[in-house]
Amino acid sequence: MSGASTLRAVDIGVFVIANVINLVLAAIFLVRTRRLARVERALGWISVAMAIPLAAAVAVNTLAGRPGWYWALPLVTVAFLAVEFLLDYLLKTDFRHGRLLAPYLVLYYLSEFAMIGYSFLVGKPYGLITLVTYFLNLAATAYSYARVRHG
Repeated sequence: MSGASTLRAVDIGVFVIANVINLVLAAIFLVRTRRLARVERALGWISVAMAIPLAAAVAVNTLAGRPGWYWALPLVTVAFLAVEFLLDYLLKTDFRHGRLLAPYLVLYYLSEFAMIGYSFLVGKPYGLITLVTYFLNLAATAYSYARVRHG
């Protein structure tokens, strides 16, 4: 595999991960309305696991000397997923009902916008697809919030 095709594969991989995260988060919000805690937790593990290939993409893009957008944008999502892992799985805190919620949401939305931005770097159709899955995620969030207040 040539250098250019390797980088193209990394770009497509980041695009796929961005959309997997959006769809998994949407599924989490939907199962939350059914109070399926075990399913929600399993989906959460899938979400945080996406940090591993994203971190690899950051490393490859950095080592390849690509412009900063190619490593900084996925790094924001790696940071978000690391915080998610720390708060939900290691510390097991109820941060969604406390003062950590606002910084968490800022990082979450920065992560979402970063992945949309990266997808547009890959190509306009990729960016548009990621926007669609982002809006599906938002719709599931709104539905969940209306039903169970994220509890």
